[in-house]
Amino acid sequence: MGFLQRLKDDLRAGVATLRLGTVHAAGRALEETELLRMRLELRKLDRQLSDLYKDIGERAVDMKERGETAERVVYDAGIVRLVKEVEMLKESRRKLDVEMEEIRNEQ
Repeated sequence: MGFLQRLKDDLRAGVATLRLGTVHAAGRALEETELLRMRLELRKLDRQLSDLYKDIGERAVDMKERGETAERVVYDAGIVRLVKEVEMLKESRRKLDVEMEEIRNEQ
C-alpha cells in the first residue's frame, strides 16, 4: 500500500505544480498582451507627434514666405495651439513609458 500512497502523493504534487505553472503562464500572457497594447499606443502617439511637427513646420514656413517676422511666427496662435498639443502628447507618451517600465520591472 505504501507504493500506491507515494504514487497518489506524487500525482497530487504534479497536479499542483501544473496548476502553478498554468497560473504563471496566464499571468505572463496578460502582461505581454498589456505591453503590446501599450506599444501600439506609443506608435499612435508617435504618429500624432510627427503629424503635429509637420503641421507646425508647414505653418511656420508659410508665414515666413508671406514675409512675417520670426517673432510673429513664434507667437502665432495656430502654432502656439499646435505646440500645446505636442506638449500634451509628449506627457501622455512619458506616462505610458513609465507604466511600461513598471510592468517590465514586475516580471
